[in-house]
Amino acid sequence: MKKLQKIIFKGENEQVDFKQTISDPFKIAKTISSFANTKGGKILVGVKDDKTIIGVDPEEEKYVLETAADFYCDPPVSLEYEEVEDEEEDKTVLVVKIKESKTKPHVIRDENQQNLVYIRQRDKSLPASKNMISLMQKGKLPEEKAISSILKGIGHNEKKLLDFLGKHEKITQKQFMQIVNISKRRAQRILTDLTIKGAIRMHDHEKEAYYTL
Repeated sequence: MKKLQKIIFKGENEQVDFKQTISDPFKIAKTISSFANTKGGKILVGVKDDKTIIGVDPEEEKYVLETAADFYCDPPVSLEYEEVEDEEEDKTVLVVKIKESKTKPHVIRDENQQNLVYIRQRDKSLPASKNMISLMQKGKLPEEKAISSILKGIGHNEKKLLDFLGKHEKITQKQFMQIVNISKRRAQRILTDLTIKGAIRMHDHEKEAYYTL
């Protein structure tokens, strides 16, 4: 239990997600597939967003999880389970383990019958860009680089961009232009260059593309 408490104390991140309970197979399929498409991770079922342990009935949760992993994810995602008991509180947390997949990308189908690919960014499951999906299909997804190594040899505007993304979840090209006061052409060139280097990631599933670390 102490090991689990340490994980909970650190909060949600790129490889940890909290769920009070599992009720919607489509929604949890997004989280499952995002872990499989990125670095793998753990879903702690029976834990609130504020880190409070409320506990669950593991068998009830497993049914929805298996439905999500087997029928909503294509190809299906393999899940591993660990039941961790808090004997003092008489509560059980279900730890769902998802390994990084060797058969990515895993696709899920939304309510509009559209195929979507999700990746894990910080503590969110976000739709992958077309470029990211293409790299997954080729088995060439670049490993995440440390910000310190990327900062070497880049300019003032690039550093401002990375600093902004270190404090905020995402940025659009228009926002970047306004922050550093540069032209659209120059902003696009910087964003494209940093995307190619693997410093940032582009998401183009919405009307206006945005970028994240």
